[in-house]
Amino acid sequence: MATLKDHARKLCSPLLAPLETGDAPFHYAPKSRLILVIMCTLFLTIAIGLAVLLPSGSDPFFMLPVAVFGLIGLLGLLIAWLGTNRAVSRLWNSRQG
Repeated sequence: MATLKDHARKLCSPLLAPLETGDAPFHYAPKSRLILVIMCTLFLTIAIGLAVLLPSGSDPFFMLPVAVFGLIGLLGLLIAWLGTNRAVSRLWNSRQG
């Protein structure tokens, strides 16, 4: 029986496939995933804080930082939740050698 994580991995496969391919050796530290979650949570906090503190009636161009920080936070959390050890270490560019 397929789980929610299996369905989400199938849905996000275009994002995860480039990070999980390859056979080069990699170095995965167990705290890498935790640090990724913390950093992406901070990015989402910044995005939400900017969106809340943005004055009403301001130029729509000021939503660009909210979108950038929000997308970085969401994509990082998706990779931390759904990605393999190789995807997380490749995101940190951790190569063995």
